[in-house]
Amino acid sequence: MNFTRKYTEEERLNMVEEALQYGSNSLVAAKYNINPGLLSRWKSCYRKYGQTLMQKKPKKLDGPIPDYKKQCALLTKEKRELELEIAVLKDMLKKKI
Repeated sequence: MNFTRKYTEEERLNMVEEALQYGSNSLVAAKYNINPGLLSRWKSCYRKYGQTLMQKKPKKLDGPIPDYKKQCALLTKEKRELELEIAVLKDMLKKKI
């Protein structure tokens, strides 16, 4: 059975700051019963990003959207239709009240 612990950012920050204060990953890792390598990785991210998890890399686009002007026109038309439908429904609600 695999068991994975989840630590909040605050808990990780406390552990990292404690490790930085005492200068020993091993002691702090033993205290919290975690792998010293994990604590080392958290410290590295903390130094680099100011947080204990690595920042996500931005997604790369596959390429430009083909016929984006046509796509924009279709979405604009759909938006107008939905706005009209909302206006009609609001008007019907007013008449029922």
